[in-house]
Amino acid sequence: MKVHETRSQAHTASEKRKMTRKRKAETKSQDSASPKKAKTEEDNGQEGEESMVDIRVEFEKFCKAIAEHLSIKQMREILEANGQYSSCDDDAVVPRCQDIMFYGPLDNCPICGGMLECSGDRYHCVGDYSEWSSCIYSTREPLRREDTLRFPKSVESTPVSDLIKKHGDPKKNRPPKKYSAPEKPFDGMMISLAGCLTRTHQYWKSKIEKYGGKVNNSVIGVTCLVVSPAERDRGGSSKVAEAVERSIPVVREAWLSDSIEKEQAQPLDAYDIASDIAVEGRGIPLDKMDPSEEALETITAELKVFGKRGVHKDTKMQDEGARILEKDGLLYNCALSVCNQKNQINNFCIMQLIMSPENCLHMYCKKGRIGDSIRADDKLEEWEDVDDAIKEFARLFQELTGNEFESWEREKKIQKKHHKFFPIDVDDGVEVRHGALGLRQLGSSAAHSKLDPMVANFMKVLCSQEIYRYALMELGHDSPEVPIGMLTDLHLKRCEETLLYFVEKVKSVKETGQEAEGVWYDFSQRWFTLMPSIRPFTFRDYTDLAEHAASAYETIRDVNFASRIIQDMSGSTLDDPLFERYKKLGCIVSPLEKESDDYKMIVNYVEKTYEPISVGEMSYGVSVENIFAVEVSSCPSLDDIKKLPNKVLLWCGTRSSNLLRHLQKGFLPSVCSLPVSGYMFGRAVVCSDAAAEAARYGFTAIDRPEGFLVLAVASLGEEVKEFSNPPEDTKALEEKKIGVKGLGRKKTDEKEHFVWKDDIKVPCGRLIPSEHKDSVLEYNEYAVYDPQQVSIKYLVAVKFDKQGVVYDTSEA
Repeated sequence: MKVHETRSQAHTASEKRKMTRKRKAETKSQDSASPKKAKTEEDNGQEGEESMVDIRVEFEKFCKAIAEHLSIKQMREILEANGQYSSCDDDAVVPRCQDIMFYGPLDNCPICGGMLECSGDRYHCVGDYSEWSSCIYSTREPLRREDTLRFPKSVESTPVSDLIKKHGDPKKNRPPKKYSAPEKPFDGMMISLAGCLTRTHQYWKSKIEKYGGKVNNSVIGVTCLVVSPAERDRGGSSKVAEAVERSIPVVREAWLSDSIEKEQAQPLDAYDIASDIAVEGRGIPLDKMDPSEEALETITAELKVFGKRGVHKDTKMQDEGARILEKDGLLYNCALSVCNQKNQINNFCIMQLIMSPENCLHMYCKKGRIGDSIRADDKLEEWEDVDDAIKEFARLFQELTGNEFESWEREKKIQKKHHKFFPIDVDDGVEVRHGALGLRQLGSSAAHSKLDPMVANFMKVLCSQEIYRYALMELGHDSPEVPIGMLTDLHLKRCEETLLYFVEKVKSVKETGQEAEGVWYDFSQRWFTLMPSIRPFTFRDYTDLAEHAASAYETIRDVNFASRIIQDMSGSTLDDPLFERYKKLGCIVSPLEKESDDYKMIVNYVEKTYEPISVGEMSYGVSVENIFAVEVSSCPSLDDIKKLPNKVLLWCGTRSSNLLRHLQKGFLPSVCSLPVSGYMFGRAVVCSDAAAEAARYGFTAIDRPEGFLVLAVASLGEEVKEFSNPPEDTKALEEKKIGVKGLGRKKTDEKEHFVWKDDIKVPCGRLIPSEHKDSVLEYNEYAVYDPQQVSIKYLVAVKFDKQGVVYDTSEA
């Protein structure tokens, strides 16, 4: 820019004069022409506005005449005769019929070929994108057919038949439909803000005003009060109290962002966070709670169904010794799910045939919205004849899914039907949220174990309900009605195939706009039908896929593995349940002495390569609590891996809920390839030389500061390829099993690197800026495509500490 500026200043005086004269001449000619031009533009604008007004006036007269002389039945017949959407309420028939008679019949949806319906100034598709989802196509300017309108005979004898035929003829130059500027989501609204929001008040003030609203400091006369969770957690500030007293809605911040994203003000009651301050407000659905409230609710909630043989808690029959009916090899217990966000559907259904100890048969059916168990419909009926009950069970299954129960239960044959439920294939066993150690058992579980006390405490953590409840809560897959932690391998495989299919599809999608949105929306409905969530949403990009599909799948897969290892410890009669679970792992875990060289080396590695994690406005440091040396039988031994070339000691991040699988099976490659951190190198085991990167995965929650980091020795092979951007072809890397180094914007100072255990490189050094400032990665990442080239060596138990917090110890 400086070079160009210098050149522009280097013109000669004569050049400047020429430029000045030329500009003056242009200005003079523009000035002389401007009155005429301005007049023409002004006239055209006025003519356009007058034309729009004339068309609207004519349309209003037309509508009035049609409404006076045609019945609802006749209008519906006109819609049907012209291939228009007619399956609607009587109130909707009139405007839709008037619209096509005046402006012309609507063409089909360009995305799915379905019919369009007129709703106000917009036209929406009523068709289905696939058997999993509705079409979300929407427009203000739909394509219209150049067909002559067809009319039933009953219309020909009406006083408006000539008027209708005139507008029904495309040769009469049907007028285009004119639209006023679209309304902004906050038009006419006065909004008040309170508390420490995730964005500043000034930021939201500018956004609200941009989208048509105004901001008021007082709550008097406002549409709603937007507050932070902290305000609600304190029981409400004076501003909140005043709003509640004046019956003014108090909503969470997401109402603002969702209304802007969806270009329409969202229902206030869906974001209300103050109604449950009062006793009478308790019991609001989980998806309408503030996330912090939802977390507390689901973490403490009792799991309603824990496996294929689990009798639903709400029947009150499980304590009596009742059992699920099993006959001819079939277990009569089904969990079903369906998600279609366009139609605001996110429902579950539980069906069971339950046999009491007295051999009395009952059919139980519970159906409702996921996360709103209180308002769900449930019915418990007694049946005298077993065969009749089985027939009714099969009939109801077919009604809900469109498939035969016996074909599903025996052979797992199933085909998703439009607008129907889909089975969540629950396995025979006990989900970890029910079978793992509860709060009452935690204190005594390690006291009498044969294990080393530190190892026993470590196993106690991995066998407790808490870490699995938190893991599923953080993912939003924690509905107590659906045992998502006890799925069959077949169902998990179906989820993996769905994800992989979509990843490949979306990479090849050439469509843009609503066509591309339809692809993403369809996958979202498939995913949240197979993996029911309290808060389903529409995936928008690769980051969403990585965090809420790929990573979520891997965690749920590992939680299911933990369920099979832990089984049912709720009423265990084993002398040493922790030792029994430890033996199942087939690994050796031993604590390191804090004075040992390895312990000091690892602490130094943590301190040098860690940077604080930011959560909201808080930063978290880390401190090492304990370190365990690990020998995993499925991983190569240290002696075996020493024979391999180019060995590096690297960090791996993981949730605590995934550790049992790692300790028995070692690391599995990433489930798919995505152009984001952790997945950009495809199906590989991904590690880092920065503890900060691993801590992002190991960090749990603000109120649960304990976590684990994993140290593993990885052999990168003879050849190592380096990338600062996602490689275009990860399949070639996977096939050749070439070691990969992803170059981050920060690297460890190579001057401080050293060699450990003879020839294992330890890239321990201060984090400094690298020369790859435009890399998509913040820290270096290493990808290994053969799990047998990675050996887990240490588990580092850490505690995340708030930084910069000063506690007031003075007396009140």
